[in-house]
Amino acid sequence: MRAFWLFVLSVTLLFASNIDRQIKKSQQRLQITQVKIHGVNLKLSKLARDIRSLTKELGRIDAKIQTLNVLINEANKKYKAQIEEFNQTKTQVSALMLKQQKLQQELILLISNSFAKSLLLTSMNNPTQEDVLKEEILKAVQNYEDTRLKKVSQEYAQTQTMLQKKQKRLKELEKAIAQYLKNRGELEALKKRRKKQLALLQKKRKSYDDEKNELLAQQKELSATLRRLQIIKENQRRARASKKVKVKKYEQNYRQLRTTHYHGPKTIPPLDKFIIVKRFGIYKDPIYNIEIPNENIELKPLLPNAKVRNVLNGKIILAKWTPHLRNVVVVKHDNGLYTIYAYIDKLSPFVKKGRRIRKGYVLGRVNQKLIFEVTKNNVHINPLELIKVK
Repeated sequence: MRAFWLFVLSVTLLFASNIDRQIKKSQQRLQITQVKIHGVNLKLSKLARDIRSLTKELGRIDAKIQTLNVLINEANKKYKAQIEEFNQTKTQVSALMLKQQKLQQELILLISNSFAKSLLLTSMNNPTQEDVLKEEILKAVQNYEDTRLKKVSQEYAQTQTMLQKKQKRLKELEKAIAQYLKNRGELEALKKRRKKQLALLQKKRKSYDDEKNELLAQQKELSATLRRLQIIKENQRRARASKKVKVKKYEQNYRQLRTTHYHGPKTIPPLDKFIIVKRFGIYKDPIYNIEIPNENIELKPLLPNAKVRNVLNGKIILAKWTPHLRNVVVVKHDNGLYTIYAYIDKLSPFVKKGRRIRKGYVLGRVNQKLIFEVTKNNVHINPLELIKVK
């Protein structure tokens, strides 16, 4: 008889051991098949988009600055000589225009005189000896003036051609100098813009890192609270983070997220009117390319001073203030289920540890956000599987 009971006991222990192994394998499979959801944190995603956009714009600005630097360095060598040539050409143009004006006046005078003499010569019908002498003198003067007219005409044409060349060269120099000054001005403007955009990028990165550090510190404190309450028992070694978390130093995978599923009926949400700002699951950091698990959801109330409601009948096992999470309330329910409410601005006066509360009981009020987390049997549940969302 004794041997029989020993046999039964050994079979029972073996069966229990097999069940434990199956549970462990199931948990491992759940970890592997956990779906990495999108849109964990809207603010972080927006900051990440801004950072990527600013980085691209800075790249374009740097490329433009490099091109302009090459152009300006080449133009710098010619700029002084071009300015000197421009001033000389400008003086020459002024002198040529004055010369052209004088030659034009002389041409008009010579043409007028020639025309007058021609009229005098043709008007002599019955010339006397004196008239013949005068005619010969007029012819001599006319020949001289014709020669002078021809010479002045040639000089005028040459002056006009030279003036056109100098004016053309003057325009070329003006264009080259204007382009140089434009490039230099554009370079200065781009440098100022780059400085401004770089400052903005640094500000965005700091804001991004602050948000990320707050998220990690929040998760660290909440997890520590749950561990102290023995709600979560972790077997894996967790990454250690200082008070000021350096995101870049985190490993590629920060930590695996241990989860299970909720199969019971859905209950009321902790807020009446809200939007989901951050979802449950693995967050793929787009800036530092690391994976960060998010064990809760973040809800933004659409009304000020919104009521935070208990979602199921249960018992309060924690109600306290913490540095990173503000007021935190943890409620224990049946079947190893726990709900966690963080970032409550003001707790209700009767929310105390050990108090039993019903579904819908007002735990407190929030203005900015509410962190809501659910666990069962030492692992996390997606809170959206538990609550109804309109």
